[in-house]
Amino acid sequence: MKRIFFINKFTYIIGAGVIILASCKVGGDVNVNPNQATTVQTGFMFNSAVQALGGINGAGATTNLNSYAGELYSQYLSETQYTNESLFSLRQYDYQTYYTGPLKDLQTIIDLNQDPVKGKLQDVVKYGSNNNQLAAARILKAFIYLTITDRWGDIPYSQALKGASGFTPAFDAQKDIYTDLMKELDEAQAQFDNNGALTQDILFQGDNNKWKHWANSLHAIMALRLSKIDPATGRTEFAKAFAAGLMSSNEENAVYTYLAAQTNENPYFTNYRSRYDYAVSSIFVNTLKGFNDPRLSVLVAPTSSGDYVGLQYGTNGAALSAFKIGTRKLPGNISQIGIAVSDQGSPSVWTSYAQVLFTEAEAAHLGWISGGDATAENYYNQGVTASLAQYGITTASAYLAQSSVKFSAATAVNQIITQKWIAGFLGDGWESWAEYRRTGFPKLLDPVPGALSPGGNIPRRQQYPQTEIDLNKTNYNAVVARQGPDALNTRVYWDRQ
Repeated sequence: MKRIFFINKFTYIIGAGVIILASCKVGGDVNVNPNQATTVQTGFMFNSAVQALGGINGAGATTNLNSYAGELYSQYLSETQYTNESLFSLRQYDYQTYYTGPLKDLQTIIDLNQDPVKGKLQDVVKYGSNNNQLAAARILKAFIYLTITDRWGDIPYSQALKGASGFTPAFDAQKDIYTDLMKELDEAQAQFDNNGALTQDILFQGDNNKWKHWANSLHAIMALRLSKIDPATGRTEFAKAFAAGLMSSNEENAVYTYLAAQTNENPYFTNYRSRYDYAVSSIFVNTLKGFNDPRLSVLVAPTSSGDYVGLQYGTNGAALSAFKIGTRKLPGNISQIGIAVSDQGSPSVWTSYAQVLFTEAEAAHLGWISGGDATAENYYNQGVTASLAQYGITTASAYLAQSSVKFSAATAVNQIITQKWIAGFLGDGWESWAEYRRTGFPKLLDPVPGALSPGGNIPRRQQYPQTEIDLNKTNYNAVVARQGPDALNTRVYWDRQ
């Protein structure tokens, strides 16, 4: 879907890349293109922002939530040919496409709907009431910023998206960004009204309650992220989000739906057209096998022998010659991604009800909500049940009764995060990586033999893009002095495992 920009008697500036589009009125309207929209279609811009996160330009795109890198950092997958990302040889990732793409679109929607004149235009209000568009845009914008700050740490925030007045923005401290994002989520979920539902909403189909519950759930997830660095604030913020209402069923999952069409298909289906660069990792396969997990045959494809065999994460060089992933029709001796989650139209779940239940389970175990470990066990069991149901498995009692799965207060965090990790397969890999950094669970391969990161360890953050060093040097130097070296092993604010 193409973005439609507002081009009239003024200059429009897109992000830090500075693209200027202007029209000069010479001899009346001679220079007006009759085929060019003269007002912003906010509904199309909103869906453009959603699609950027879905990765319609390929799973390797920086903005894609289930990108190869995120799934590799979380060790769901292993690379079968080119091992650069799994060995962390790619240190700098560019976040500019977040700012010049979905964030800029969402900020434009916010600005227009807040404008007393432009906010009344038909090309704006036909996509929903001003309040509903503002609320949804603010929530999605907060979600994107959460992803960026959890990947890089301190980032441009308060001075970002300012156009010509802000080409060299300062970096905000992650602590301050978290505080403001939680405020944004609070205010946005309270902003929805009943005056006009969103009409171009491919995420929640204009359901205000689903948007509210997603916002509150994101708030709770952020609050729990503070469990090691600032548990007092985390507890207060979690209680606030919990009282406001979190996701309550799989029907409220934040799902990006791919289509059975090449223009918007699941990016792993795209890769498996001819390349087969990714096998399921052995740690993921073996974890499911160890639990006798019924999701194994759904999430993982069988090998030529009919077994499920993962590829050890980080396998590289001559050692790879022993493994063959094969093709869909002729599988090899290591497992591909299951067709149910990598078919052309297979959806990607960004935030699931199961994930939120596991978040509630940990909060109860920590004493942040009432009920103690009895309540934690209840949420844990519900989380497992919800994840199984998400894949069409209707009974969880036998699975939960196993000694390896049954909840134990002594190993509660390990169990909760491991099940959360399983539930997040090929969803938002960046979120799973964040939870690993926060808790140390599940027990991934760390250090990774042959990895090029400091000590061969799983990175604690990603390095800033080269453009910040080249074009924003003063602010870059300031953030490095405050946060620490621009290196993979520098920890972000909340990472105090």
